[in-house]
Amino acid sequence: LLERTGTVISGLSTLHLFQAESAAIRLQDMDIYATHEFEAEILSHLKEKEGYKEGQKTERRTEYDTSVIKRIYKLEKGKEKIDLIITEWVSAIVPILQFYSTAVMNYMMAHTFISLYPKWTKDMKSLVNPQMYLHDSTNIQMVTALMKYIRHAFCINAEPFNLGMHD
Repeated sequence: LLERTGTVISGLSTLHLFQAESAAIRLQDMDIYATHEFEAEILSHLKEKEGYKEGQKTERRTEYDTSVIKRIYKLEKGKEKIDLIITEWVSAIVPILQFYSTAVMNYMMAHTFISLYPKWTKDMKSLVNPQMYLHDSTNIQMVTALMKYIRHAFCINAEPFNLGMHD
């Protein structure tokens, strides 16, 4: 399904794989990114074949505060949670590239794992996306999201020189 639809997975679930030795990050919070072309198929698969129940559905720009997101579906199965994030762009990775922090800029595709800031991610460091504060885009949702990574021992910084070099 990932390969055929170009769907990618990001969020804490990818950090679980990247930092496999870390017991602090559990595979219970998954963010799946897909294009609107495959929205119905992926939603159907998660509900009918994987047993997830659909909860809240959010339209553009309310939770993740980025214009490239068309819709977000909240799905649950017991303690496992999935946010299915739909974009109208050609590639599902576009929302990831515009997110609030480099900690989120890691994703899995069908056959590979990509970390845009591998050294910082390995060292549990993250840079706040400058677009957030330069365009006055900070809000409570962004602060809540950053706090989630701080609770997982990430050092969040708005100044890249404080984080050291990255590869």
